[in-house]
Amino acid sequence: MLPANDDGSVDNLYRGDKMSLLESYISHQIWLQRTASHEAGLVVPFIQQMRDEVRDEVLKFGDDSRTAARLNKMLRDLDAALRGIAGDWNDVLLEDLQELAKYEADWNVKTLADNVDANFTTPSPEQVWSAVKFEPLALSDKPVDFNSLLNNWAESEVQRLTTGVRSGFVQGLTTRQIVKSVVGAGGLADVSQRNAMTIVKTAMNHVSTVAKDATYEKNKDIVEGYELIITLDSRTSAICRNWPPGKVYKLTDRYQPKPPFHFACRTTTAPVISSEFDFLDKGSKRAAKGAEGGTQIDADTSYYEFLKQQPAWFQDEALGPVRGKIFRNSGVTPEEFRSISIDGFGRPMTLKEMSALDSRVAQYLNER
Repeated sequence: MLPANDDGSVDNLYRGDKMSLLESYISHQIWLQRTASHEAGLVVPFIQQMRDEVRDEVLKFGDDSRTAARLNKMLRDLDAALRGIAGDWNDVLLEDLQELAKYEADWNVKTLADNVDANFTTPSPEQVWSAVKFEPLALSDKPVDFNSLLNNWAESEVQRLTTGVRSGFVQGLTTRQIVKSVVGAGGLADVSQRNAMTIVKTAMNHVSTVAKDATYEKNKDIVEGYELIITLDSRTSAICRNWPPGKVYKLTDRYQPKPPFHFACRTTTAPVISSEFDFLDKGSKRAAKGAEGGTQIDADTSYYEFLKQQPAWFQDEALGPVRGKIFRNSGVTPEEFRSISIDGFGRPMTLKEMSALDSRVAQYLNER
């Protein structure tokens, strides 16, 4: 179930607030991130069930009569129970993601129609959901199948918990020590919960992106391409902050990078409308979170232009202390810094590689 706003609406942009097209997509991504956090929280009761199952099985096993046969049977029973719980959560998540896919397609068409004087076609829910399942995710240049993304969590985390239990018995720990290390505070179950939340945020970005893609493709006589919209704050990843600002990827291009680009990616896309159609997007503003908190800046501000306006400590937090000093003191512009920070495959450059690309960086590092 998609969470509603305080006034009962699901998305602020359905209330008739007048925003530009770009502002609408940026604002919607903020809503999507909030929705992803809500959805990620829904895994907590299922993780608690897994904690309870581990605790009950281990304590029931006891500290006496520890035979290999008894241990193996207990581990088989535990594995089956944990897989059942993980499967229940997966069913809930899939249902919510399918609802999100339909919602995102409807939202995209409504927002386009509100801003552009043209008739738009909505892709069917079946089309969008089919694309969600079969479009691979390019996570750090490693294609991942959507179903595998979800299923691998269950496989990995069930194995993590059962292996933790087995290792505890092999090491001769007491049952209470095993319970503490596997499901206690700071234990293995905490890792499983964090990983589940990351999977949710990644999957929701994928669903949103695919719904946008399906909408753009259905209306390619009006939408000629898209641009990447990067979140502006100190947590933005090296991969995302180095995408070229304002670059338009046409729907006819062979290379069309699509988020999510890594786990828990917050980057999104916004449509680029053909100049034949009447719409207004000049003067758009967007939210950013700098050293002094939230603010509004020009929507076409690049990540490094935003970063240049921040104090040194904020730059160091985002880039690291050495790169922060290079960014401030070597004499390169924000765009020049971006271009020497990653290679053609989106891999962050080493300091040595950055020096080889720009003599000002090399000179600054030699003089430090």
